[in-house]
Amino acid sequence: LNEYTRHKEMPTKMVDVNIASDYEKIGRMLNLCHGEKRLQILEDVISSDGVLGDIIQKFNPAVGFGDNEMISMLYYLGYLTVEKEEFGSEKLIIPNRVMREIYSDYFLKIVNEDLNFDKGTNYSILLRDVAKEGSIEKTIELLKEYLTNLSNRDYQRFDEKYVKILFYSIVMNFRLAYLVKSEMEVARKYPDILLVPKDPSKGYSAVMIEFKYLKKENADKLEEKQKEATLQIEEYANFEEIKNIANLRKYTVIAVNDEVYVEEI
Repeated sequence: LNEYTRHKEMPTKMVDVNIASDYEKIGRMLNLCHGEKRLQILEDVISSDGVLGDIIQKFNPAVGFGDNEMISMLYYLGYLTVEKEEFGSEKLIIPNRVMREIYSDYFLKIVNEDLNFDKGTNYSILLRDVAKEGSIEKTIELLKEYLTNLSNRDYQRFDEKYVKILFYSIVMNFRLAYLVKSEMEVARKYPDILLVPKDPSKGYSAVMIEFKYLKKENADKLEEKQKEATLQIEEYANFEEIKNIANLRKYTVIAVNDEVYVEEI
């Protein structure tokens, strides 16, 4: 708040060090829901889907800790907020960008743990590739490593939403230099991922990406999906809030199981 008052600009670091470890608290709570349930709640929360639940007022350990208890606990602690009532239940979403950063960090953490996969990624190298070259090659290489390891584990959760959430969680590590916007955040017709430099004077490239996903048995539809993604990204490029973005690079990314095909438009 002091920084905003002095400079009339948002702070570079939105997550204060005092709450940066909050994902560990979220993790301890989500660990009460094991395996698929835990991951499903996380996916629904990070995506635009949100999560449906009935907020309860009393917890009974003897009965067990189910979805509603989990969702209610996250709500009472401020990690979720009610967006609207839907089908007689509350639809809960992430309340703000700070919480979105925390959820994204935690999502990558549990994927790494589930895969026993920790590369100690140097995100500054990936960021430099995007900012200076407008290239997503190194970031896509990391995405492919995740997908390959997931595939080796006979992972059944592959779909377009999961691939986007995984990529989104990776590029959220660029947040000191970029504003990471996504369809998931605005829940309307919008590019899947849009990286906009926070400081235009540095001349960093902006990047817009449209994702598609195909199962391996549908790989023959790759060209069709590429055309579909190209049409969409060209439409987005004409949006008023996008067409004036300087140094904008546009990409389509098609994942066919653990293979990734990238085209610059």
